[in-house]
Amino acid sequence: MIFIISFLLMIVIQKFIIQILDKDVCLKPNYKNVLIPVCGGIAFVPTIFIAAIVSKFLGISDEMTPIFLVSIILMSYVGLIDDILGDRSVRGLKGHIKSLLNMKLTTGGLKAVIGVIVSFYISINISNRLVDIIVNTILISLFTNFLNLLDLRPGRACKAFFFIAIIFLLAGTGNFLILLIVLGAVIAFVPLDLKAKIMLGDTGSNILGLTLGISSVLLFNFNIKLIILAFLILIHIITEKYSLSKIIEKNKFLNYLDMIGRGRD
Repeated sequence: MIFIISFLLMIVIQKFIIQILDKDVCLKPNYKNVLIPVCGGIAFVPTIFIAAIVSKFLGISDEMTPIFLVSIILMSYVGLIDDILGDRSVRGLKGHIKSLLNMKLTTGGLKAVIGVIVSFYISINISNRLVDIIVNTILISLFTNFLNLLDLRPGRACKAFFFIAIIFLLAGTGNFLILLIVLGAVIAFVPLDLKAKIMLGDTGSNILGLTLGISSVLLFNFNIKLIILAFLILIHIITEKYSLSKIIEKNKFLNYLDMIGRGRD
């Protein structure tokens, strides 16, 4: 039920958001150098909030919802800053950390710092042991950044969220409310993303990554979380040296998945 409500809400809300974002300040060149609205993911914030309110009236609840809502506001906010004001001369997590150590704050560095703070805030509210706080904080932070890394082609981050969310729903145990709300919104949003009518942007990918991060720490035991963490660390190490887009393009299966819905691009 809440999945359908979220889906329908996004269908309506995104139409108004597109009108608002059709301003010069929001238009950025995509990978084909075509100017389109860069921060379309802002539509997820009102969609998720209204869906959460409706779920409360329906008697569907999750004690994590208030913490999640606060967290997505902050992460979407720093994503919006990076989308609009971002300096692309500094790239990669390592590059932003290096700039921070040289006392120069980039928008990407701000996003990384706030991401860790938000992840820590979430972790201290759901963890009982110090080791859980550490693992959960890193897991949520890396998941958030992982979706940022994927959001370089139309629909890629949304597809990744969809596939991972389905795995979580099938393999995880616990309350799926947050995941279902965001999943419904993603499925409604992805057609616009695939057609390159609007970019998800860090504004949106931060929310998707944060959702997967929170879901991973809530739905799985410690050993499974360590496996997921190892995968994310490996991905980040690889992407510091190699282009993720080129890796996907050279792999027939990954490229096939990447091109679904994009036509001839």
